[in-house]
Amino acid sequence: MAEKSVPDKPLLNFSHARTKEQITVMRKAVDDGVCPFCRESIESYHPKPIIREGKHWLVTENMSPYKGARFHFLFIYTPSHVESMSEISSEAFTELYYLLNQVRNDNRIKGGTLILRFGDNKYNGGSVSHLHAQLVVGDADSPDYEPVRTKVG
Repeated sequence: MAEKSVPDKPLLNFSHARTKEQITVMRKAVDDGVCPFCRESIESYHPKPIIREGKHWLVTENMSPYKGARFHFLFIYTPSHVESMSEISSEAFTELYYLLNQVRNDNRIKGGTLILRFGDNKYNGGSVSHLHAQLVVGDADSPDYEPVRTKVG
């Protein structure tokens, strides 16, 4: 296991977890003393494959997609454990934009929502305090369409 690379404060917010699978993974990360979104840990805690990887971000599917989502991708910042947008460079933001467009084009996404979770997860609705973004696309063409709902604050 990689050396602990995260601050000594709660990184996971169990009250924001939505599935049993998430809670199981979160408990294991707490027991191991790691952030499940840090690059050296993610493949041990996240069951979905990495779809794309750049210098600053990796892209994967969310292991617990929001109800009603046709697509739900995670863009996780990888060079180090950071929690705030102010901790990353404009080059990293440019790469995020580039990867978002690649995923949008690869999947012929006509429209969606980008959620960028940063800072204390008490306030952002996330379960993991590690800078990450989510591209969520509803399935508006489905006869059983329901809007995607999520907690963002």
